[in-house]
Amino acid sequence: MKNSLSIFSIALLFVSVISHAEEVSAERVSAGNQEKVWAYSVLKNDSFERIYQKYLNKRANIIALSAYNHHPLSKKLQPAQIINIPVEMLRRIPTHAQVLLVYGDVNTSSIVGGDTHQVKKDDLFVAGDSLATGKNSLAKLLFADGSKIDIQSNSNLSIQDSYQYVGKETFVTNLKLVKGRTQVSANPEHTLGNTLQIQTPSAVAAVRGTQFRVAAEENVSLQETLEGRVAFSASGQEVLLAKGYGSLAEKDKAPLPPIQLPSAPDVSRLPKLFELNSAEFNFLAQQGVVAWIGQLALDEDFTQILSEQMTQSGKLIFADLIDGQYYLKLRTQDQNGLQSMDAIHVFHVKALPPEPLLELLEPLDGAVIPLAPTNLSWTPVPTATNYLVQVARDVNFTDNLYERHSSYNKLTINQSFGAGMFYWRVATLSAGKPQKFSNIRTFSR
Repeated sequence: MKNSLSIFSIALLFVSVISHAEEVSAERVSAGNQEKVWAYSVLKNDSFERIYQKYLNKRANIIALSAYNHHPLSKKLQPAQIINIPVEMLRRIPTHAQVLLVYGDVNTSSIVGGDTHQVKKDDLFVAGDSLATGKNSLAKLLFADGSKIDIQSNSNLSIQDSYQYVGKETFVTNLKLVKGRTQVSANPEHTLGNTLQIQTPSAVAAVRGTQFRVAAEENVSLQETLEGRVAFSASGQEVLLAKGYGSLAEKDKAPLPPIQLPSAPDVSRLPKLFELNSAEFNFLAQQGVVAWIGQLALDEDFTQILSEQMTQSGKLIFADLIDGQYYLKLRTQDQNGLQSMDAIHVFHVKALPPEPLLELLEPLDGAVIPLAPTNLSWTPVPTATNYLVQVARDVNFTDNLYERHSSYNKLTINQSFGAGMFYWRVATLSAGKPQKFSNIRTFSR
C-alpha cells in the first residue's frame, strides 16, 4: 500500500463552517497555505524594538517588519495602528500532546535517540515523536487547543510540529499519518486562528474545527464528513461536503461530486443475549452496501477493543467470548469505499452450563458375554428422569434389536440375541425425545 500511495499526491482541503460566515472567510485554510499574517494593533509606547522583544523570533525581523509595512523605523508608531506581522516572524512556544488513553500494542519512538518503548496513559509527546498501533489497538491524544485524535489499529502517526504563536495566542499542530486511519475532532471550541493539519503519503487535511475521517488506499483518497462542512480538493478542483457526505479522488482526477454516505446498519432487531460463548449477527441487504464493518469492545467508549472484522456476506461472528456485556460498533461500506456513520449495539453473553457428559460404564468395550443376562450401566445425569437404551447389530443403529426406557442409570437385558457382535448406546430423554446419545460400545457372544 505504501508504494502505491507514493505514486501520486492529492491536495485535500478541510474547512469547518462555523456560525459566522465572515469568520470562515477570514480564517479559510488551504493545504500547505495556513494563515500567513497577524494583524497586530499597536499599543501605547509600542515601537518596532518593543514588538521584537515581545513577539519576534529574531532581531533581524525588525528591519524586515518595517519594510513589510512600508513604515520607516524613524517614524513613530501610533496607538491602534495596524502592523501586519508575517506569522513566520513570530516566536513559537513548543506544546505537547497528552495520551488520554492507550489500549493494546502501542509503541513510541523519537527522532532524538530513536529509542522505542510502550506508550502509557498521560505520556507527553512533542514534535519529532511518533506512535505506532498494532492489531486491535488504540491511542487517543489530546492537543493543546483541545483537539483529539484517535489513532486506530495498525496505524503510524508522527508529530511534525506542535506549537503556539507568541502574542497571536493561536495553536498550530502538524501531523503525519504514514499509514492507517485516524478520526479527528479538531478545535472543538472553534477558536479563530487555530489550525490542525494531517499529512498522509497522498494527501493533506487542514482543519479549523470539525469532525471527519480520512483514508488513503491504492491510487485513491477518501474523505467522510461527520460534523460541519469540509472542502475536498484534488487536481485543482474542489467539492464541498456537508455532514453525512463523502467523496473520493482517484489519481490525477478531480474529486467526485458529493456522495451521501451509506445508511448505518439497522441494529434494532439484532439479538441482545447469547447463551453460547460466541455471537453471530446477520444483516439484511442494503441498497448500495457491499460490506459491513464491526468493532467489538468491552466498554462504550471503545477503548478496550477485542476484535475488528469486515464481511461482504452480511454475517459477523465473534467467537470465544466469556460471560459479560459487550459493545459492537457497526458501519456499512459502499462500492466507493465510503463508510457510514456508526451504529452501536449492546449485547450480553451468558452461556448455559455444558450438559453433563453421559459415559458408558459396564460392560467394557469389546467385552465377551457368553450367556444372558447382560447388565448395562452408565454415568447418571442429575437432570435426567428417563433414559433410552438401544442395542443394534450395526454401528449406525439401523438394525435395532432392543430399545427400552429406564428410570435409573442401569438396565439388565435378559434376552440372548444369539451369537455375534452387538452395539449399544444410551441417551437422556426430554419430552419423550432422545437428546444427545453417548459414545458407542460393543459386546459379543
